[in-house]
Amino acid sequence: MKLLPIDPAGRDTALRGDLGDLEVAPGWPHEDTAPGLSFLDAGGWGFLIIDDDGRVAGECGTKAAPDASGTVEIGYGLAPSSRGHGLGGRAVGALVERLAEQPEVTAVEAEVHVGNIASWRLLERLGFRQVGRQGRGYRRYRLEIVGQPEQRSPKFPLVRAEDGTFTRSKY
Repeated sequence: MKLLPIDPAGRDTALRGDLGDLEVAPGWPHEDTAPGLSFLDAGGWGFLIIDDDGRVAGECGTKAAPDASGTVEIGYGLAPSSRGHGLGGRAVGALVERLAEQPEVTAVEAEVHVGNIASWRLLERLGFRQVGRQGRGYRRYRLEIVGQPEQRSPKFPLVRAEDGTFTRSKY
């Protein structure tokens, strides 16, 4: 699994179906891909999720840059055929580690529909705690990032590849 950084121009190209040498997993892009990647326009950071077979299987990132308190909200999504195999947990774990490297990030939050049991269990496995409900039918989760970036003990170690992508060193 790798996270491949994407910018607005790359997003637009990918959504038109031009991914160069990359293949896509069945069902990608899915119905939430375009809305999820639209956060790049608001200053969010985006990544394509590349599965173990080298296919684009989803996307993840932040909905905006960190706010004044250092809190950033994340979003993520996978093609239906890629769900239920641990890929989402690995990708979100990698995203959190990437965010923990940013000195301005002090907390990561996510909002999940109450009916999306797999997603809120994924967040809980990664150490997120429910902090309330936002809007009708959604749970809000939060993960505190403590210490200076150089002192942070990575729970989900990553190896940075020469091309700028991040690969999980465990799993």
